[in-house]
Amino acid sequence: MKKTILQNKGFRWGLLSLFVLAILIGSAVYYQSALAAAELTITPITWDIIGLDSNDETSGPNHFPVGARVCNVGDVDATNVTSTFVWDDNTNAAYIYERPLSLTEYTGSNAIATLTSDTTDNKNCVDFYYEVEVDRSDAAREKSRSYHITASATGLSTVSTPTPRKLFVEYLISQHRNATVDVQLDGVSVPAGGTMALVVGGTYDIKLVAATATQGYNQIESFINFANTIFKINKVSTIYSAYPTPHTDPDWYRQLYADGCTWDSDPNSPLYQSCLGTGKYGGDVAITYNITIIGGAGQTEALNSLIYDFSGSSFHYNADYAVGVRFAAIIDPTTATIAKAFSPSATTPGGVSTLTFTLSNPYGVPLTNASFDDTFPTNPGNMVVANPAVYSTTGCGTPTFAPAAGAPSISFSGGSIPANGTCVVNVQVTVPAAGDYLNISDNLFIDGADTGHHAEDTLTATTTAPPACTPGLELARWEFNGTSFDPTFVPSRAGSATQSYQGAGTSGIAIGGNPANSWGVTGGWAATNTGYPNPAAPYFQFQVN
Repeated sequence: MKKTILQNKGFRWGLLSLFVLAILIGSAVYYQSALAAAELTITPITWDIIGLDSNDETSGPNHFPVGARVCNVGDVDATNVTSTFVWDDNTNAAYIYERPLSLTEYTGSNAIATLTSDTTDNKNCVDFYYEVEVDRSDAAREKSRSYHITASATGLSTVSTPTPRKLFVEYLISQHRNATVDVQLDGVSVPAGGTMALVVGGTYDIKLVAATATQGYNQIESFINFANTIFKINKVSTIYSAYPTPHTDPDWYRQLYADGCTWDSDPNSPLYQSCLGTGKYGGDVAITYNITIIGGAGQTEALNSLIYDFSGSSFHYNADYAVGVRFAAIIDPTTATIAKAFSPSATTPGGVSTLTFTLSNPYGVPLTNASFDDTFPTNPGNMVVANPAVYSTTGCGTPTFAPAAGAPSISFSGGSIPANGTCVVNVQVTVPAAGDYLNISDNLFIDGADTGHHAEDTLTATTTAPPACTPGLELARWEFNGTSFDPTFVPSRAGSATQSYQGAGTSGIAIGGNPANSWGVTGGWAATNTGYPNPAAPYFQFQVN
């Protein structure tokens, strides 16, 4: 009997142990699921000081970025991250307001679909930039207006920048100690007054190179006035040659604003708009924007660069603000086109035809980073690059294009298309068997943006012997009439007729020459260019296709 009781007690203790274990496991699962969540934080990343020229409110800057950084500090991704700019009052709304037509919220297609929880290289953060405008009136000076910026995501509560917080219109003194040194597009300098072509859908690095007083300033903000309806700022990277040690602003390297002296932005503080510490940033300044073009096709945007600061109890900005303007021509990629043609369009098995691509640009500025691929047809046989490989480009800049003999495809990249012009790409191909070879290229891309256009043409290979040569048949005729060439050709016998002159000197039709209306050259035949063949000698070329 005692043994049975002990056995029952052992059974009960076993059940109790299993029950406790189940509770512990359930608690652990619940605890883990409670931890697995996204969490947003939001921080201001721009200076609350804005302003107008101290002497003439009709000149100088009046557009300023106002931004916030949103980070996901949780342990899972946040989805549909949105942000909104909110005015907290209408006081002075006539003097300080959002730039007309600018975004005041990032929602819908402008929202961030996924904000990762991966903190590597700040991947878990995104910056939202808004734009404010100051009315160009004397009455706007020393006015302020309260605001805050919010952010939210699916299933998460809304977070906000600190309140109260105010934008304040200061007197900005124009001085030469701040200057725009250069603006670069993907490492290439764009001079003052110059234009950069930016394609909708393309992503670029635009660098503002600036200079300040050698030692820098207590407060500094430097920016290019990018409209947020056209330019999506993906990332900002900043370098200063002058900075405090240790750094007084932990985020100086990834924003437009550097807080050297711990600026007091709290309107309720008795030390509002003053330095709570010491430290300066500036000297040689380089700010690199990584941007994506999201709209504005067909527009040309003026891009002004502002470098402004607080030092010695006053506020200053670069005197070259107006003269340092650059322009951005926003390109609709679908307007760039690609066409191709085989010449001749008919050949025999084993014969060679030149495949010509023509890339066209209808804009008044060059297009860069043009690229396309073309995989040759395999039916009725394998079209390949001819042996030896013969290829060329004309008007395409310095592209990467080096087809190999026997290759079944070609790739063209890094090319440019001149303003209102064409880039021409040639390569000789061959086919092994009779039949029709329909060749369709991939789409043309400009700066990584898909134009939506491809090119196609058909090469016909036939085993039918060419017709017998009939002596005396006229294929083409050139008439040097007046001052122009006027070639004609018989369509049933030729596809085109052209002429060209190669060599030094000036060629042209001599109306009163000997004979009259003859094609001649002046200054092209040096005494050393005698004899044939002589590659240095000039020549006239007549070509019939």
